Amino acid sequence: MLTALIPAAGKSTRMGRPKLALPLGGATVLEQVVAACRGAGVQEVLVVVGPHLPELVPLAQRAGARVLVLAEETPDMRTTVERGLDWIAEHRHPQAGDSWLLVPADHPTLRAEVIRQLLQARADHPHSSIVVPTFQGQRGHPVLIGWEQVAGIKTLPVGQGLNVYLRGQAAVTREVPVAFPEVLWDLDTPEDYESLRQRWGEEGPWQA
Repeated sequence: MLTALIPAAGKSTRMGRPKLALPLGGATVLEQVVAACRGAGVQEVLVVVGPHLPELVPLAQRAGARVLVLAEETPDMRTTVERGLDWIAEHRHPQAGDSWLLVPADHPTLRAEVIRQLLQARADHPHSSIVVPTFQGQRGHPVLIGWEQVAGIKTLPVGQGLNVYLRGQAAVTREVPVAFPEVLWDLDTPEDYESLRQRWGEEGPWQA
């Protein structure tokens, strides 16, 4: 079973308000991210929510996601992801060859087509246990990761992020060039949000 893991426990410090609950395209930022995963045929979407963000729970559920509410706030995204991986390990018992999809929650321009391309690349190249989209040579999101990488992720020293680990796995990483610059976008500041709202009206939605 493939699970898309969406860490949603950040404090949105630069935005100044919970960014995942912001309205966008007739829904919210978080709902748009979940919708893209569901549109790509991902069997399960797990949203990991911090205890300080109860308003995200009904949004994620309305979009068709399963929600894991943490008992305590986490210091960083890596820890949030590890909590989600622990839940998957306990409840889904992944087997050799299974994968999980790391999806940033502040990535509402995610296209289902990008996810489908990553899944196809993993199927075509099963020895590539990390599959990442690129646009004009730059790596973006989401990232498809083989379950066999989880043990290595958990050995990272305290304070090191997932990007450090992923960069060190070049031998098993496959880059998938895509035609969509949105793989490089995220949503951090009020200016980002206003720009995205304008783009959404002109170009969105992006789920196809």
